[in-house]
Amino acid sequence: MIKRFVCSIAIVLLFYGCATRKEVIQKQREEVIVEENKTIELAPSEKRDLLVKAKNYLRHRDYTNALISIVRAEKIEGYEELNNEISELKNNLIENLNARAIYEKKSVEIGKGLAVPLKYMVFYQEGEVIYPAFNIPVTFEIMKGKAQITKKGFTDTSGVADCEVSKVESLIEDEMVITAGIYLEIEGETFTISKLQRDFTLHYKSIKEQTISFVVFEKNLDEVVLHSTSGKLIEDFFIENGFSILHGIDEYNKDLFIDATSGNIDSLNEYKNRLDSNLIAFTHIESFFSSKVSEGFYFAKSNITLKIVDAETNRIIFNSVIEGVKGAGNTEEKAGRKAITDATREFINKLNSEIENIELDI
Repeated sequence: MIKRFVCSIAIVLLFYGCATRKEVIQKQREEVIVEENKTIELAPSEKRDLLVKAKNYLRHRDYTNALISIVRAEKIEGYEELNNEISELKNNLIENLNARAIYEKKSVEIGKGLAVPLKYMVFYQEGEVIYPAFNIPVTFEIMKGKAQITKKGFTDTSGVADCEVSKVESLIEDEMVITAGIYLEIEGETFTISKLQRDFTLHYKSIKEQTISFVVFEKNLDEVVLHSTSGKLIEDFFIENGFSILHGIDEYNKDLFIDATSGNIDSLNEYKNRLDSNLIAFTHIESFFSSKVSEGFYFAKSNITLKIVDAETNRIIFNSVIEGVKGAGNTEEKAGRKAITDATREFINKLNSEIENIELDI
């Protein structure tokens, strides 16, 4: 009886001990699994995930997100064996990316913009095949000169980002340089690729490269002169100095003429619509009766004003004035004519000393 009791207790203890040992082993296994799971959730797995994403983006030709994923993967420590693969993927991507600066290499004018935007094209090249790089962030920066431009944009489905130049304000050494390149904002840092930077070089268009239309209003005392000899002499002076000149209009409407030279937009537009150039040289020649010394001997005075106006921007490019030049004659008309003739001669002499500064006044 006692033997049977002892034997039963031994069996129970043996069973309980085995069960306890099994539970401890099970707990140890669970702890290992938990630790392994914690390791899997650490940064290195994100590094691998970003590498996989980058490859997937490349397959879909999404070069922006591919670059972002690659750069982010580079920043993550751990899994050093992935570094070579990441570096190789990045180098191959950058090697195959290329860019072009597309623009009409025409001269620019101060105070004006460009009729056609500058175009910066980014593309991915595999052998002879070119794939447009769409949705690439692009920045435009003025490196030389000053202008109002589009500073940032994105490439379209053709791989092109536009830069509007709305107004050229100044140049350095007669040129302006605008540089374009891609930029990526990644975790607070700017990432660029120097090999994709392209320059747009724009040169100044001097007045001598543009056509100037002359509009002449001449009045001798009370009579408007419709075929101005003095106006023609001033035009010839500009032609002799290398300017491209059109004899536009001998004006008879003084009010319209004065309004235009005073900056009235409607009057200026009226001339702009009638002429073949944006640059207009408004030449105002007029004589006034001065005095009568004795019967048959008269004096007059004459003024001449020349304003070269850019009708597109309503900006005065050049302004020259001469006033109070006297003339005498045996009639009032002849005195006025002599005053205009002498004033024209003096005015051309004055222009001769100012002609080189016309470009500097812009």
